[in-house]
Amino acid sequence: MRKLTGLLVFAVALGGAILLTRYYKQKYAPPPPAPTAPAPAPPATGAGMTTAPPPSVYTDARGNAPVTFKTQLVTLDLAGKKAHVALTLERDPARPVPASVWVWAYFFNTDAPGRYCAGDPVELRQPFAAGARASVTADIPVRDCPAPRGPSSTYYARVNASAESAFAARLSEQRISYDITQASPVVVEGAGAGRR
Repeated sequence: MRKLTGLLVFAVALGGAILLTRYYKQKYAPPPPAPTAPAPAPPATGAGMTTAPPPSVYTDARGNAPVTFKTQLVTLDLAGKKAHVALTLERDPARPVPASVWVWAYFFNTDAPGRYCAGDPVELRQPFAAGARASVTADIPVRDCPAPRGPSSTYYARVNASAESAFAARLSEQRISYDITQASPVVVEGAGAGRR
């Protein structure tokens, strides 16, 4: 009988210790981190004005900036699964002339927040053959673009260029942004979207 009583006291003490531990763990646990605020929603499709983003500067792995680029016009052909990106490139005349510049763009639609479509970077060879400034057009194949919900659907593009490599031209997932103030408005063609 003594052993049974001792075992019962041990079980009750163990159960009490577990309950007290859970109670104090919940009561004195540090607060969970505050949730990050979601990115502000873009304006209603087809509404508002956007300004062209400022010129972008490609900076290589050593911190040098041999190429500056400005997006002039972006068209997206949904039926043909391709895009045309017109850029103005400018290089530092004090630096060696890059043999190639790789151009990459991703596209997003205000009807499908958090989704984008893109293709592989495109190599433009000898873009500075005529001087330190060049106007070029990159034809970029794209895939998996969200379908527009209507003729007023607005697409935007973010463009990147690199004189280093195709890998350096592609933005990492951490740098993908749906901020329309940093993007270029896109002229959409095909897939029933009509010309815009």
